[in-house]
Amino acid sequence: MDIKQLDVLRNNVNDLDDKILDLLRERAEIVTEIGKQKKSISNIVDYDREQKVLDRILQNTKAKYSKDSIVRIWREIFQASTKLQEIDRPTIDTKRSINLINIYKGGKSSLKGKDNVIKLSSNENSYGPSPKVLEKKNIKEALSNSHRYPNIDGAQLRDKLASVHNINANQIVLGCGSDETLLFAALAFCQDGDEIIHAEHGFEMYSIIAKIVGATSKLIKEDQNYKVTVNSILDQVSPSTKIIYLANPNNPTGTYLARSEINEILNKLPKNIIMVLDGAYAEYVTKEDYDNGFSLVDQFENIILTRTFSKAYGLAGLRLGWCYTSKKVATILNKVKGPFNTQSLSQEMAIIALEDKEYLDQIVKNNQEVKDWFESELKKINIKTNPSEGNFTFVEMTKEEAKNISTHLANMGIIVRELDSYGLPNCLRITVGTKKEMEATIHALKQI
Repeated sequence: MDIKQLDVLRNNVNDLDDKILDLLRERAEIVTEIGKQKKSISNIVDYDREQKVLDRILQNTKAKYSKDSIVRIWREIFQASTKLQEIDRPTIDTKRSINLINIYKGGKSSLKGKDNVIKLSSNENSYGPSPKVLEKKNIKEALSNSHRYPNIDGAQLRDKLASVHNINANQIVLGCGSDETLLFAALAFCQDGDEIIHAEHGFEMYSIIAKIVGATSKLIKEDQNYKVTVNSILDQVSPSTKIIYLANPNNPTGTYLARSEINEILNKLPKNIIMVLDGAYAEYVTKEDYDNGFSLVDQFENIILTRTFSKAYGLAGLRLGWCYTSKKVATILNKVKGPFNTQSLSQEMAIIALEDKEYLDQIVKNNQEVKDWFESELKKINIKTNPSEGNFTFVEMTKEEAKNISTHLANMGIIVRELDSYGLPNCLRITVGTKKEMEATIHALKQI
């Protein structure tokens, strides 16, 4: 190593840093003046303008820095510029992306002045958990060790999952609901200014998670049937892409990608991009071309497959989910997973639920039979349903009709999910409950 030459190079870098500081000072003065010309704080941020700036910079850059690094640097400059233009900035503030979050509210669970409501708004299993879960756990037994922390990594549950699905326990990561495993992925692989791809009408938490980590959402366009395609997904990939979230089947539209389509995406996707395949409703899908297994992890190191106990297993209140991925990715996810993130009771009940395969099969069978009946009855009263997989029906109509039907059902003590927050005010999502619940729903709809 030539120390003198190294010192010369470092001094050159120092000189360049000084020039960059001067340029940033000039830029800040111009940005501040631009802020004075804007009429209100509400129009300070111009995302279309920012994207045009990024496109121009990426086209013109000749630096050896990676393009995603260039994007992150400029997005940080954008955020700093926003603060310069905010005249009355609050003392306590957070990063710009978190300010943009609309808090997730989920489906309504109660109606004022009504008891014994029929809740068809959150895609829960209306039949409840396996009877074996209820038989084997009583309150006294369940709480006898509540003064002790749970198993820190859920080893027993992971071993059970590995046995049931014939997978590797060391590649399983548990979460407080599968939502938490989705967050782990973003925390582990995204920095401020990176990009996360997800469907235009996908699970609301994807965009929230992107904002939490300071990433920018890139929306996958859908066809007229609300389905994403291989090309529409890959079209959104850029040097800044770090994660793709795909619900399969999708919530709330119920569309899905076949095994062959998933394979095509992964074969064409750069290996540094993590694809998270959200299988919250996987147990309900019976289509021959759907892949509800875990073999993709053996083929691709950059995939994360998530599952939940909240839907088909009927344990939504216990908040337990998990994901399966390659050894390398699992190791990284475990570094951002907090200790004791799943309860002892949740782990124990999940193990019992996994042992009752017969009950799970019956739940899936009941769901398909009741769903087929319900949608045929809707057709008779001229309510359009789109083909969907999962334990819910996706209904498309006019915005006015959707609001009227939701309001009418609520007046009758039945809660369905309005989809305004998904950008689908002309649609409703109706959970497939028990036959009795769906008969009551059809009876109520016929009274409109």
